Amino acid sequence: MKVFVISLKRSPERRRYIKKQLDNLDIQFEFFDAVDGRAEPPHPLFDNYDYAKRLWLTSGRMPSKGELGCYASHYLLWKSCVELDEPFVILEDDVEVSPRFKDMRHLIEKKVVEYGFLRLQDKSEKGVLIEKESGHDYSISFMTNNFGGLIGYAIAPNSARKLLSKSKSWCMPVDNYVGSLYLHNMPSYVFYPSIVAHPYVHDTTIQLGEEKKAKWHRKLSRELYSLYRKIKMTQFNKKYQ
Repeated sequence: MKVFVISLKRSPERRRYIKKQLDNLDIQFEFFDAVDGRAEPPHPLFDNYDYAKRLWLTSGRMPSKGELGCYASHYLLWKSCVELDEPFVILEDDVEVSPRFKDMRHLIEKKVVEYGFLRLQDKSEKGVLIEKESGHDYSISFMTNNFGGLIGYAIAPNSARKLLSKSKSWCMPVDNYVGSLYLHNMPSYVFYPSIVAHPYVHDTTIQLGEEKKAKWHRKLSRELYSLYRKIKMTQFNKKYQ
């Protein structure tokens, strides 16, 4: 199972940080050169973003260039996953990798084919976990909420294909999109014990905040859409509980 680390070419310190960890675990990996949202000209994938929906329904303010680059980077790896027709592990370059990854890697490769998407970091603070299976040293649970970060996960081609099918629906950060089950019908599962964590050793280089405060006149439409999302998420979550 291929392991990819999303990293900007201009971030050598972060690359050394993650390389040292994976080398010590004897895990082969490849750096994926992240899309730099600040580069000129803008990446063609940015044309897929629904800016009107972003302003009036989801956020109320324009996405940062870094957020766009982060989204495009994950998107391109999903596309590669489908093209190669094999599961990937995708990590961001500032994660702390647990030594247990070496022992759990083959199990993760087997299980991601069954479940499609396995979150390898701890679950987000919100939401409920519904356990689907467990062994003597692991468990896999369905997540009713997977909006909190995307620093490490395993994904199979069938799930990557579902995410790609709604690529014209970009209107939120990539982790929120992955968690939006009602958009793409791709359920998220979490694998325990966690394989990666976020130690916050490095400042972010991909998703630097550049947004201004949301305009007040977009509040009503955003609140209505938020209610719609909650209703749809409840409906779709019931399918997998």
